[in-house]
Amino acid sequence: MNIVQNLWMLLILPLMAAIFAFIPENYMSYPKRRVVLFLTLFGAGLSLILSIICAHHLIVHPNDFFESNILFLNTGAFKVHLGVLLDNISAFMLIIMYAIILPVCMFSYDYMKHEEGFNRYFIFLNLFIFSITGLILSTNLIQFYMFLELTGLFSYLFTGFYHKNTDTQRAARKAFLINRIGDFALFSAILGFTYFAIQDTENIIYPLLSLNDVNSWGFLAYVQLGAIMYTGICLLVALCAFVKAAQIPFQTWLVEAMEAPIPASALIHGAAMVLAGVYLLIRVYPALILSPPILQIISIIGIITAICCGIIAISQNDVKKILAFSTSSQGGLMMTALGCGAYSGAVFHLGMHSVTKAMMFLIAGIIIQKTLTSNIKFLGGLREFFPILAAGWLLGALSLSGFFFSGFYSKEMIISHLYSSNQYVYLGLFVIAGVLSILYLFRSYFLIFEGNYKGSIDFSKNEELPYNGIKLNLLAPVGVLAFLSAFFGGFIAPDFQRYIYIIRQKFYLIRHPELEISIFILAGVMVYIMWQIYGVRRFKIKKIRLIYRFIVLQFYINKISEWLYKILIKETSKVIKAIDKYVINGFYSLISQIVRFGSYLISRNQTGNINTYIFSSFVFITLVLLCAVMVYFKGLTQYGS
Repeated sequence: MNIVQNLWMLLILPLMAAIFAFIPENYMSYPKRRVVLFLTLFGAGLSLILSIICAHHLIVHPNDFFESNILFLNTGAFKVHLGVLLDNISAFMLIIMYAIILPVCMFSYDYMKHEEGFNRYFIFLNLFIFSITGLILSTNLIQFYMFLELTGLFSYLFTGFYHKNTDTQRAARKAFLINRIGDFALFSAILGFTYFAIQDTENIIYPLLSLNDVNSWGFLAYVQLGAIMYTGICLLVALCAFVKAAQIPFQTWLVEAMEAPIPASALIHGAAMVLAGVYLLIRVYPALILSPPILQIISIIGIITAICCGIIAISQNDVKKILAFSTSSQGGLMMTALGCGAYSGAVFHLGMHSVTKAMMFLIAGIIIQKTLTSNIKFLGGLREFFPILAAGWLLGALSLSGFFFSGFYSKEMIISHLYSSNQYVYLGLFVIAGVLSILYLFRSYFLIFEGNYKGSIDFSKNEELPYNGIKLNLLAPVGVLAFLSAFFGGFIAPDFQRYIYIIRQKFYLIRHPELEISIFILAGVMVYIMWQIYGVRRFKIKKIRLIYRFIVLQFYINKISEWLYKILIKETSKVIKAIDKYVINGFYSLISQIVRFGSYLISRNQTGNINTYIFSSFVFITLVLLCAVMVYFKGLTQYGS
């Protein structure tokens, strides 16, 4: 069996399911929705099995990797290839993604079956699976950019899924425009790397900008550019990662993207879009380490985001917004780990966070569906009616905060590295960010599941129904993700750093019992404080109005971004429209009149002087060409406006 050839199946299977969803139901003898679900689950399940087989082979043969390329573009000066690359990192990410995709697909069927756009949803879902798989398996940075654009497209389509809602339309446009900043930055970086990589045609590396050999073309570009220019291009790559991972000041798009259906948020905004940003840095990390200032910038932005978004999450009352800011905060911790050199810890935390956050999004979806609200102020006491959901949310809170379960092992890797490398400032800030995660996660748990229910829906009639009135098809995916969140991290953590590393030497997890015990005690104290405040309500926090408003409004970052949008986009559009109206249209009218006059001269000189006829014909043809050019530029200005 050729593993490389079978890797192409990971891209073909979701495409086949998406194409099948286009077939009209009249041409099918079986219910279309069930067939589409079966094809989606079959493709995801087969892809997961194939990923596990490949990962097992790589574990047995740790120095192996699989790569297959086809020539996509040949300009003579350089060649662009498309293909698949499977190594230890991509195999791990494939397992994580398909472990999330399978439960989310099953959850989506029951959650979305009464929606008007059911088929449209599954078409988007399968095409997104195709794009995220292509992104993970990308063999070079150019292909990575192509699939990154596709993931952004389907993120936009999912965000605007309920397109009849005005707020949804606005949120989709905002998320789309902010993500274009990152796309343009990465495109500019690719142009920079490509231009300077092909200067020395004798040492050019094919496939161009290969992600399997980042050291070579990164060093080549560094030699050609020099330290300052190379840092500038690497900064563009980091900017793209900051946007995709919703780092400050670009975190606003992720909050707006919560307008998407809950299963889509679980898959895309809770896991995959953060994966795209952090995974980009993971892939090009050998090139980034040539520029120490870039690593410092990544660390600074990451830790600022982790702390600021953690503070903002504490002030939020919408459960989806809490999870959104939590995603940005946890992404900041991954960025900090990468900037500080904790490469294995960042990769591991990315995987564990994705699984846990997807589970919490699905639980939030069930809560919203049952209570008809996402405001935690109108919830409370749900543990009495939905104990399974309460247990799952508590498990997720313990894991994401690094208290127990998989999140404990991922954060332990990062903290141990910071402690061993004497980076005590980042260690202290990392612990503060971890404390903030305990605050907002356990605040949400106590306000949602403890105390008395504040809503008007009677849940007592559900107590006699199986699983408290929640369908098994909704609970089973939550249970699978909960199992992975609880035990998967502890199972693979001891040997994870043997296979995931950036420098060709093997790292092993060094435990620091005194550090672990101290952090564990601190975490326990913070959980107890949150229980006293939001659980038994013995203490009440007095809010300072100005500070609280400043935090709720996201430090006015959202207001500033909206102001810039009005200035840069709307005002620019008005200028372009004015130019189009008064300048382009004026020239167009003038040329039209001249053309008419030229045609009149030709018609009047049918029997006249031959020189006058030739001259008039020349003038006419010239003006027609000028008219065509003006029409072309008019179209450009209309497109720009």
